[in-house]
Amino acid sequence: MKVTILTPTYNRSHTLERLYNSLIKQTNNNFEWMIVDDGSKDNTESLVKQFINDNKINIEYIKKENGGKHTALNVGIKETKNEMIFIVDSDDFITEDAVDIISCYYEKYKNEKGICGFSFLKANTQTMEVIGQKYSKDEYRDNYINCRINKNVSGDKAEVYYTDVLKKYPFPEYEGEKFLSEDVVWIEVAKKYDTIYINKIIYYCEYLSDGLTSNDKKMKFASSLGSMHRGKQMMSNKINLKTKIKGAIIYNCYKREINCSVPRTLKLDRLIEKILVALTKWLGIIYHKKWKKSINRGTI
Repeated sequence: MKVTILTPTYNRSHTLERLYNSLIKQTNNNFEWMIVDDGSKDNTESLVKQFINDNKINIEYIKKENGGKHTALNVGIKETKNEMIFIVDSDDFITEDAVDIISCYYEKYKNEKGICGFSFLKANTQTMEVIGQKYSKDEYRDNYINCRINKNVSGDKAEVYYTDVLKKYPFPEYEGEKFLSEDVVWIEVAKKYDTIYINKIIYYCEYLSDGLTSNDKKMKFASSLGSMHRGKQMMSNKINLKTKIKGAIIYNCYKREINCSVPRTLKLDRLIEKILVALTKWLGIIYHKKWKKSINRGTI
């Protein structure tokens, strides 16, 4: 089994070296580092060439036009030939035994049907503490909808997926939009597959002032169709009512931003979706005004 560590990057030459250093220290070198450069304008390309010339680890470098992290992930997933994909952002790094841990769990569960991969813990680089909550049990099988949404387990996690599963579920792309919440795909995958949830830290991260997390709302308004898509996904079957209502509000909020007809993929097909969206129309208007004001004031 070989792991692809997939890193989408944009203008992160000043942070890539830290990730590189964590990779060359891996206790298990049965991996490839695939860097998908989403049109960087800094010296990312020359820096990666230096890494390649070091000849310490396997590196594949792909450069594409800027289109957003989700489009870079689609390119990387399409090109990956290894069994598993571990998405690691360019401003983060992993523990020295991360690949070894992934390989051990792969061997343990490789013959179990209906599994899409493994979910480990992330920790903050400054506090060294787990981001969000640990799982209620260590090493148990569940799906993303039930574990992460219905049980409200908060915080970013280190997701490792079987490549053949991710190839079935590409991230939706809307012309001119450069942001999409990754849980749009995680929810879709969870409708058919389970994940093994493991209380081990294998990933360290921080949230930079110019990163996607820090500019979340601004990016969502600039990518309103993708944001509507997330709202619709949050109203999916088996998701709790509270989250469904939140999804309906999100759907209504970002629908106010679009100046075109709603694409077929975003139209409401199920009765429960139509009812919730109708009932929360005014809440969508209120949140639209509130969030737009906070963006204009620079408080988000």
